[in-house]
Amino acid sequence: MSLGNIDGWQLMGTVAALSFTVGFVDQLRITYKTKNVDGLSFLQWAVFASASSMFTAYYVHLDQWMMVAVSVFGTCCCLAILAMMMRFRST
Repeated sequence: MSLGNIDGWQLMGTVAALSFTVGFVDQLRITYKTKNVDGLSFLQWAVFASASSMFTAYYVHLDQWMMVAVSVFGTCCCLAILAMMMRFRST
């Protein structure tokens, strides 16, 4: 299976990464709307952000620019959630 320069495996990986990232977008929406971060784990989101940024570097190395874009977006979502956690957490 081939779509131009994108093979079937790369397409499947992109769909999987996009599907995973949809959860980040929904968490962003809910957290922004409710300003409630009590049930969120800072460590978990820090690990997600770190892993996503490392995937970005890895995909740059592999020249897989569609995956780079997905990973950059995922990293930005994770960092935004971390920022909201710092801003909205109870003292």
